[in-house]
Amino acid sequence: MTEPIAGSFVIGTAGHIDHGKSTLVKALTQIDPDRLEEEKRRGMTIDLGFAYLLLPSGRRVGIVDVPGHQRFLKNMLAGVHGMDAVMLVVAADEGPMPQTREHLAIIDLLAIQHGLVVLTKADLVDAAWLRLMREEVAGLIQGTAMQRVPIVAVSGTSGEGLDELRAALDAELAQTQPRPDVGRPRLPVDRSFAMAGFGTVVTGTLVGGALRQGAEVIVMPGERRVRIRGLQQHNRPVEEARPGSRTAVNLSGVDHSQLRRGHVLALPGTLPVTRRLDARLVVLPDAAQPLRHRQRLLIYHETAEVMVELSLLERDELRPGEEGWAQLFVDSPMVALDGDRFILRVPSPATTVAGGVIVDSAPRRHRRRDGMVLSDLELRERADPGTAVVLELAKHAWGLSEAELGRRLGRSKLQLDDTLAPVADRGAIRRLASRCVTRDQWDRLSARVTTALNAYHQAQPLRPGMSKEELRSRTGIPAELFTPALGSLTSDGIVVERNGEVAAAGHRQGLTPEQESAAVGVLADLERQPFSPPPLADLVRRHQLPPALLQYLITQGRVVRVNDDTVFARSAYDDAVSRLRAHLTEHRTLTVAAARDVLGSTRRYVLPLLEWLDAQKITRRVGDDRILRG
Repeated sequence: MTEPIAGSFVIGTAGHIDHGKSTLVKALTQIDPDRLEEEKRRGMTIDLGFAYLLLPSGRRVGIVDVPGHQRFLKNMLAGVHGMDAVMLVVAADEGPMPQTREHLAIIDLLAIQHGLVVLTKADLVDAAWLRLMREEVAGLIQGTAMQRVPIVAVSGTSGEGLDELRAALDAELAQTQPRPDVGRPRLPVDRSFAMAGFGTVVTGTLVGGALRQGAEVIVMPGERRVRIRGLQQHNRPVEEARPGSRTAVNLSGVDHSQLRRGHVLALPGTLPVTRRLDARLVVLPDAAQPLRHRQRLLIYHETAEVMVELSLLERDELRPGEEGWAQLFVDSPMVALDGDRFILRVPSPATTVAGGVIVDSAPRRHRRRDGMVLSDLELRERADPGTAVVLELAKHAWGLSEAELGRRLGRSKLQLDDTLAPVADRGAIRRLASRCVTRDQWDRLSARVTTALNAYHQAQPLRPGMSKEELRSRTGIPAELFTPALGSLTSDGIVVERNGEVAAAGHRQGLTPEQESAAVGVLADLERQPFSPPPLADLVRRHQLPPALLQYLITQGRVVRVNDDTVFARSAYDDAVSRLRAHLTEHRTLTVAAARDVLGSTRRYVLPLLEWLDAQKITRRVGDDRILRG
């Protein structure tokens, strides 16, 4: 069994065409990254090339070689994602050129802070010239994310400086945190091809979590399910591919023609798809023109290239060198998470103009120049994990399930649990079974329930409470939230639940003086002939008895209704049961005639009373007789 490779990193090249990037990679790794026949024929890198390297420390490094020609910059952008470090290659005999500057700007916008500058072709210049190049390059990177990286001079043809370069790479990667495993693997596809004997193979830089042989994954955007037949990292088969490495995935269930650059492999249900993004934009200082509201641009995110429309939220344009908030409307669905970085380019003439960082990958549509929106975005940008949870929940009227919350924030279940516990402890959120709501949402939900119950009690003061289904319907609380919310409201003493009905905690059934007077009249009428009471219809007509008052008297036990037309006063009912029990104790059986004689009543009242006692399991009918249960 092969063991998973740990401690891996991905570094990439960057720089102008013909400055020796591919030659440098081949000299370091003995692998030619130019794999296409056209690349070999033209002596020019056109698409991404790949190699791998074992550094003196034992660190395993995947290398992505990018094209330097301006025409193939979109291929460079597909390869630069996921890099832990970059080698900015500058030919010592030419110095920085246009694509050197554009590639450096892209590296800066993507906030890649680790790497080094490699002065290639050092054997073609003398020491004085090399010193001048070092000074020029140091000035070039000043003020960028790479301003503190080492500058190493090498010759890819003679091998001069390669050992120093390997040591410098080792030292730089020692300061680089390995890619974390958060249990949410994401592999943006940069190549898809068919391999004889294996079938469909895709490659990419794996981040966010591990992939395992045999696992089911989905191709995103979309929900196509495929299975992993095999995995390779650093040209070695593995049963588990760890994040932070170049990874080749052999897939079953899909043809390679159905996969393309920009697709993402992920575990089912773990990553969101979006058509709208909130982001902070940074316009390059040397951009030829400002960014304008409603402008259409190309966004390069991971390996995807998609058209977007800008909605500038603060003003009508962002001038070169400025920053600002924008909402981006994406033409086709894309996989994105908060914190992801991206590049924006003008489609024609193709030019890099800006970049940014996503602060909300699933926002609502915003009004422009809305102070509250801008304040929330500022808060999201610097939010700690707990604050990010509250902000995300606040976007949804009824909160979110924990699974959906984790998916939107790009966190594993374990990570989310670690975040939710302290946030719930300080009362900022409420956990309701597998759902979460903010404190404000909980307060509104609680008020909605108590308002509905109080209105019901006012309209129906004689009823003990409202049915659960009616309460859910009146409040509009989603079914999946209602039951845990009701349980929590009961635990908090805000509502009480009895026999499937819900009441406000302070609700007390009671009669008005007029109703109590009517009830006394009814009971007096019943007690006047205790075992031969007036028919119910006569009682209702005589006392103008409302159905609610009758139901209240029954619920309170002041009368006992034995069938549709017969009620007894409680005192008469208890007396009747006592007399019939005494007869049964003495004689063991009871007939209808005997019951009639015991109560001095008639068959019209005795028969429904005996049937009621059977239903209440006080007596049991055997033939024409009754016997006492138990």
